[in-house]
Amino acid sequence: MQVINSSLHYNNNAHGGSLVSIDSVSDEVFNHSINIDYGTVLNIMNIRTGILSPLRGFMGEDDFHSVLDYQRLENGIPWSMPYILEIGEKEYSSIKPGDDVGLYYGRKLHAVINASDLFRYDQKELCRKVFKTTSLDHPGVRKAMEGTGISLAGDITAADMPEIPFMEETLLPSQTRKIFRERGWKTITGFQTRNVPHRGHESMQRSALRMSDGIFINPVLGKKKPGDYMDDVIIESYRSLIESYYPRDRVVFSPLHYEMSYGGPREAMIHAIMRKNFGCTHFVVGRDHAGVGDFYGPYDAQKNLEEFDLGIEIMNMDEVFYCKKCEELATAKDCPHVENERIHFSGTMIRNTLRDGMVPESYIFRKEVYDSIRISENKFQ
Repeated sequence: MQVINSSLHYNNNAHGGSLVSIDSVSDEVFNHSINIDYGTVLNIMNIRTGILSPLRGFMGEDDFHSVLDYQRLENGIPWSMPYILEIGEKEYSSIKPGDDVGLYYGRKLHAVINASDLFRYDQKELCRKVFKTTSLDHPGVRKAMEGTGISLAGDITAADMPEIPFMEETLLPSQTRKIFRERGWKTITGFQTRNVPHRGHESMQRSALRMSDGIFINPVLGKKKPGDYMDDVIIESYRSLIESYYPRDRVVFSPLHYEMSYGGPREAMIHAIMRKNFGCTHFVVGRDHAGVGDFYGPYDAQKNLEEFDLGIEIMNMDEVFYCKKCEELATAKDCPHVENERIHFSGTMIRNTLRDGMVPESYIFRKEVYDSIRISENKFQ
């Protein structure tokens, strides 16, 4: 694991310089309107609140290709995933640069975009460069290939906050930065997860707590792949862990409303940038970060991030497993024993244990965490 650089300290620098903030919409009439899906609503929310700074809207063609080819915006700022607004042929032929376009979710005006660019793109090229595959077995590829291959670019000039579950528990970057300042934290480690906390995750979080002033636990809520955990299960299991086992004055917990793309190395960069915008100085990247199946190597995300200076330190962590010989949690760096002595925290193993109603071993889950999961009627998406 990478040791924290004590010379780093909390500052107000968001990615690209300053935290983006966008006002709410007012009642207007537009010549053009587009219906958007829930994932786009979440993207707009994260643009509006600065979570995706420096983005102020959806990418134009130059930024799009720069991101695909170099993992940078055209101005050189590191950025690894394209953020685009899919439109159809009708909109492509009717919307002109300079037009204000109303974006509707359901029947309600949700946001306004000022059109700057409309372009076609090659969906397979996007998949090859971002996901390193065109296999439809990859959920990110499957979603990309369902698109139109036409994008509308432009700044979001106004947007409302969505009415979605768990907003009362949600902290925005302006709020987390204030909390970190008030607590006097100089080093803050961000922790990304889309799962309930098993003991391997807890071990990594405790390592971060030992080496930083505080930890920001920021689990992803929203649509994920089948078999991932339901949002309420993630929230309740983390509440149980934090209340029972962590010093509360050293942990800040808030969900992140965001749709995973399972982009492995590329998505890991976005995860780090978002936590930088929340005010973190460090970010944990573990084994198979943001991966799915066997599409990426176990530490590809760590290797990719070594090539970029993001303005947030990457805290690389090795896989944590339970060693039967050591009789404790360990990593390959501190455990000398052979593979058949090691029990790995595979997602499949843990999900099967929960589905079958089996009581997991204490080295897999804390009792309080397991109890909070067990009582949930629907555990998986």
